[in-house]
Amino acid sequence: MNKDQIIFKNLVLGSFLASLSAFLGGSTFVFTRLLVENIDPFTLSFLRYGLTGLILFLLSISYFFKNKFDKVDLIPMSLLGLAMISLFPNFMALGLEHTTASRAGLLYATMPLCTIIIAFFFKIEKITFNKSLAVLIAISGVTFCMSEKVDDNLSETLKGDFLMMIGVLAASCFTVFSGKYLKKYGNIQVMIFVMFIGSLINCLVTVIWGSTLQTSFNLEQHEIIAFLMLVIPGGVLMMFCWGKALQLISPTQAAISLGFNPLSAILLGYLILNEPVTFRLAIGFTSIIFAILLANWKLNKK
Repeated sequence: MNKDQIIFKNLVLGSFLASLSAFLGGSTFVFTRLLVENIDPFTLSFLRYGLTGLILFLLSISYFFKNKFDKVDLIPMSLLGLAMISLFPNFMALGLEHTTASRAGLLYATMPLCTIIIAFFFKIEKITFNKSLAVLIAISGVTFCMSEKVDDNLSETLKGDFLMMIGVLAASCFTVFSGKYLKKYGNIQVMIFVMFIGSLINCLVTVIWGSTLQTSFNLEQHEIIAFLMLVIPGGVLMMFCWGKALQLISPTQAAISLGFNPLSAILLGYLILNEPVTFRLAIGFTSIIFAILLANWKLNKK
């Protein structure tokens, strides 16, 4: 197999894994929205990612200890754990107390555009005319969608959108800066370390601001199913697929798949939470998909 064939194979496999991860990621907004009514966001994030990390560790315990991390990489990798496993899920869960799963999925789909901006400022990737226009289109579409009055308390909904956007920026930082560590040490090892650090931070946050864990054992059957969906397909499988995708393709290439995120959030939000699918929501979704494709147009032509 020649070099071009290997690159093409990696692109196809990486794009598939990123798309699957994005689709599963969209479902987590719905299940989180379902659970935050009975479990506070900090406790939910701690339990979800703590169990996810533990399962990944147990499934790959022999592989995990094969290579040791260089000491110089421990601090930046710990910061990745703070961003992806602590800041992102906590702000996502806090936001979903106030906004809808559909709007949260739509905001999360702007991550590739946030990734482009962050990568440009840190001189990791150059920004082109296509990318600049894509960011403008996406911002316009999201602004149009977010201006819709969802209920009688618009200020609460916008508060949820703002909190969700902080989480999106944290996840974007992980996407930009994690690639070199994933390639250096491997997907599983980095993900387990990142989740371990993030879970330690989440544990501390839960002790200070969270409710007692006793509330987590008073769940109804449908809430238990929702939590298991967060941990297994929405945690273990999603994190494995995303990390593996970033090993095979660039952050910008992986970002193309994130259109699947609001799609699953909107569909499941409609089916499970009875959230409306409005005209403005459809316009926002379409603008983001178009913006992502436009930002990667030259890439796709090659």
